[in-house]
Amino acid sequence: MKTSPEFEAFLARVYVDAEFRARFLTDPIGEAQRAGLSDDEGAALDRMDRSSLQLASRSYQAKRSNMVSPRRTGWFRRLLQR
Repeated sequence: MKTSPEFEAFLARVYVDAEFRARFLTDPIGEAQRAGLSDDEGAALDRMDRSSLQLASRSYQAKRSNMVSPRRTGWFRRLLQR
């Protein structure tokens, strides 16, 4: 199945937005329809493995939490540029 850019953006939001993900898990097809996705895209989202979705979401959150801010590393870059 070829997916649209809207589908990809929707899926990304499902992974990173906890409130949206909770709504999606309650009514996947309804959320897909409200987002203007096709019936095929909605059906594909409905077939997603919920456990894998939750695991991936937690993993992405942990990675974002561990990212180092550019402000915090600026002193190091300046040191290397000398």
